[in-house]
Amino acid sequence: MTEHEGRGFILRTATDGPWAGWAGSRFLEEGLASVNAAPGRALARLMNLVSLLPGGFGLVWDHPPAWMEALPAESRQGWWEAISAIPGLTLHLGPEAAVQLPGGAFRAWLHAPEAPEGPLGEAWRQGVIGWAPRTGTAWHLPDLGTPAPGDEVPPGWLWGEVVLPLGALSTLASGEALIAAMSEAQGAAERGLAQRMSANAWVDLPFLRRAAGWRLALAGGIEFQRAGGAWPAAFGQLRALKALLQERLRTPIHLGACGDPVTAALLGRQALREGLPWRASLPLPPAPGAFTPGLAADPRDPAPIEARALQPAGWPETLDHPPTILLRVPAVPPEAGAQAMLAQIQPAPALRWLPPDLPPPSPFDPDRPWSPPAAFPFPADPGNGVQRGLFEEFE
Repeated sequence: MTEHEGRGFILRTATDGPWAGWAGSRFLEEGLASVNAAPGRALARLMNLVSLLPGGFGLVWDHPPAWMEALPAESRQGWWEAISAIPGLTLHLGPEAAVQLPGGAFRAWLHAPEAPEGPLGEAWRQGVIGWAPRTGTAWHLPDLGTPAPGDEVPPGWLWGEVVLPLGALSTLASGEALIAAMSEAQGAAERGLAQRMSANAWVDLPFLRRAAGWRLALAGGIEFQRAGGAWPAAFGQLRALKALLQERLRTPIHLGACGDPVTAALLGRQALREGLPWRASLPLPPAPGAFTPGLAADPRDPAPIEARALQPAGWPETLDHPPTILLRVPAVPPEAGAQAMLAQIQPAPALRWLPPDLPPPSPFDPDRPWSPPAAFPFPADPGNGVQRGLFEEFE
């Protein structure tokens, strides 16, 4: 992996190939790597593919549900648990495939128009699966991009990811600094990939150059609001910047939100170190001079649950895939409480719960530790909510 730090942005790419990618699961049917014929060989094929992509790989399970019925329930459960444990791989399912899962410790994103209910809703509120709202037939993969439409998900790739704070958007609106850095990085990755392919060191998943794009990720949404920024103007600048980059680079641009706190912190330290204009939106010392990841409140801080999940009203018309929201709670939320919370944040982002029995994701920053679960507000059940007593926690 290579990382380039520009004025107001951070660009990450792979050395000799694409940064990240996605594909439908039907390529696992080919030859002796079929899940039915040889699950172990199919698993090795996936692991080899993911090892080549520093930014991760999205496996969209677009098989018909009956495809794996020939396998025993134990084998199917072991398969789901194995592939969801591959570092860097994210599994994406529709509701028709998710209901066929035998259970277990698998991790996945469920793509459905409405929040899951019943057994799937229980798994969602327990933090086992995440929910990404799906409108229409297209897939929108959180933290990756939007695959080309079709009955089967074709392979897609990202040359790299560019992360920028919203406060720097007006400075970068001309696009010249981004175009220069992205063009140079893409050229280097293409030359390295050509050598890799000539040495037969690439996977057998076909690489299509016209299907390779870039991801533009946003950070510092809270700081942007504190500085009096207007979302309609920012989204207008984003759409113009996306059109310019697509025209000049001749590649698709996937707009999304940055969920990586490390990259957001690097951009905050850069703004303070170099005295950049957008540093004024950062908190004053002794608070860490770091931007928050994404567009809402920092998931590590015990802010109100709506503040951590609320997104700007116009994001579906501008962003290509929903922002990822991780909500830490002191207990598994009730179904009515989760539905009541969702009613306040329409349109909903991609949402995953983090109850106390699940560890928070890395990295663990000593300057910005995760607050204990008991400090986070709990979504109230409007029908069966119980008001806590004043001295209840001291009993």
